[in-house]
Amino acid sequence: MKTILLIVSALTFFFLDPTFEVPYSRLESGFNSNNASSIIALGKEKVLIKIEDKEGAYNHAQAELILRDFFVKKPGGSFSYTFKGKETEDGVFSMGLYTTKNEKFIISVRFKKMATSYQFESLTIKK
Repeated sequence: MKTILLIVSALTFFFLDPTFEVPYSRLESGFNSNNASSIIALGKEKVLIKIEDKEGAYNHAQAELILRDFFVKKPGGSFSYTFKGKETEDGVFSMGLYTTKNEKFIISVRFKKMATSYQFESLTIKK
């Protein structure tokens, strides 16, 4: 039995791709659909959110409320990346532009490489 378990473990490790990608498209989709829940789901357990002059470290429920409030006040925007940083062992930084009918916001996101995925640790939105 131990031999079978060892073989299965070895095969699983051998065939699994140990690389994983930064969820750029999922973040972009979340901003384009004004879906705070899908964006926050990409974050670490606690995330740093700064929207204009308001900043804090929040759990997912709190962060979702704050981002949802932003989308209520600034609905219907479109998002596109302006910069995608190089992936490193520590993480990756990216920037984008969220454009509503009357305003433009710079979005900066810092992703952290975790055990099985990249998750963002900070999200900044400023004019």
